Amino acid sequence: MNCPVCHAEAQGAFCSHCGAPLEGAACRECSAPLVPGARYCVNCGRPVQRVPSSAPWFIAAAATIALVAVVLLAFLRPARSDAPSPPTATAQAGMDGAVAAPPLTGTPREQADRLYDRIMRASTAGDSAEVAFFLPMALAAYRGAEPLDADGLYHLSVLEAAAGDYAAARATAERILETHPDHLLGLAAAARAARSAGAEDVARRLYGRLVEVYDAERARGLPEYADHAPILPLYLQEAHELLGR
Repeated sequence: MNCPVCHAEAQGAFCSHCGAPLEGAACRECSAPLVPGARYCVNCGRPVQRVPSSAPWFIAAAATIALVAVVLLAFLRPARSDAPSPPTATAQAGMDGAVAAPPLTGTPREQADRLYDRIMRASTAGDSAEVAFFLPMALAAYRGAEPLDADGLYHLSVLEAAAGDYAAARATAERILETHPDHLLGLAAAARAARSAGAEDVARRLYGRLVEVYDAERARGLPEYADHAPILPLYLQEAHELLGR
């Protein structure tokens, strides 16, 4: 398999190149399974203790600094109404400096949804450091919970957009539209990602479709529409503003 962090060919529980956890890795503190690529245990919040590497220590340090820089740059972007805000402050930490993590229980999808909810609550509270802490875990958790339904794909698209990967966010949202072309969350997420990437014509087309089908789609009463009811009118308003009607 390829390491989800450095993409080098890897085998075993940890990547021999960068030390990131792979399938089957367990936390050395609490023995809970680790999400592949996670830098922290989602059960106890402890940093992943990397395996010894044959590379010089300064190469490993440089790689770590580069990874942190990429994560920070991903968050220094304009926020969207249904996406986490970029980091502007340091979160409150526990006595040992670790952020409390959700318990590692339930199915992979349930674990991913708990991380998504944690990120949304932290974003609403303005806790951008906690958003930054949990976002890589949530992305890895949703990708590890495939195949995803429309709601799961929407969550993944929102998180990818929050990380600044608008191409991935649009591609994920368009997977919803492949089976349900009028899905409001799929249309909105794809339109937002396209607009953020500068594809204004694509965004206008998607928003135009959202306006056309909005009432009929809401009448279908899909569970994900009920779960995300507060954001749907905002998407409609956003579409009207872009279209000028």
